[in-house]
Amino acid sequence: MLIGLSHALTCGLCEAVVPAEPLEPPASTRDILEVADYTSGLKAAQQRSALLLVSVEPGPVATATDLVARSLRETATRSCFEQADTPWVFCHLGLDEGGRDLLAAAALQELRGGPGVFVVDQAHPAWLGRIVSVLPRNAGRYYEFDPADLALLADLPPGSLTQRSLIFAVRRHPDSPQSTSGACDQMLCDAAAAHSAHQATLQRQGHHGWQARSQQLAAGRGSAAEVCAESWPDQDLLDSCVDCVACWRQSTGHWAAVSQPQTAFGYDIRRGTNGIWYATGIFIR
Repeated sequence: MLIGLSHALTCGLCEAVVPAEPLEPPASTRDILEVADYTSGLKAAQQRSALLLVSVEPGPVATATDLVARSLRETATRSCFEQADTPWVFCHLGLDEGGRDLLAAAALQELRGGPGVFVVDQAHPAWLGRIVSVLPRNAGRYYEFDPADLALLADLPPGSLTQRSLIFAVRRHPDSPQSTSGACDQMLCDAAAAHSAHQATLQRQGHHGWQARSQQLAAGRGSAAEVCAESWPDQDLLDSCVDCVACWRQSTGHWAAVSQPQTAFGYDIRRGTNGIWYATGIFIR
């Protein structure tokens, strides 16, 4: 079964979910519903219009000692999920208990081939059945998993994997930048995605056409600002997101926009055929 679902990850997980018998509700509508396996998790998240948090763990789940499961049972972390706007379902499995079959999916290549956490969106029509967050537990060049990162997942706005990963990297920065404290604006996210793709196509970082774009984006809303960055070549998604935020930290002008509260924001990142990721943040204030 897991092999079939692994293939479905590359095509859209919503196609892999089938109707199921109604489940018993948790004690509270905001409690995390913990289920026994991945298949049940997909069904439960679909029925509840929830986000599914999946932990692929290095050891057997039966030991119940894995740091992700332990962290989710801690009051501080669990309350972040219970207070989120969208319900959550949680399941976990070991690498040798079906986890390796899941990791074979192209959609999970960002887990670095090992244990980690990923999120499937079964709540928002635009992203239904898609992987929208990944947290690999194998250390990379810039990103290394911390159990505290789980709480950040609970409050990320709806969006694509690339959008949420860059927003996650901004919020994770030790200087606590405030640009994502305002409203995540779909028009600004789309504009950030389009400009990141434009930079990736050109294989050149820059604010290309910003004067015209800013007037369109800011019309009747306030003033617009944009930040851009590029990663080192041949990095994975999370390493590149963390890398680009670090680049903004080194620029007084860019960091002023990233660090200050904004009325509305949009972030996204795209990879060029040269192996470099190009990041964009756009703000209205």
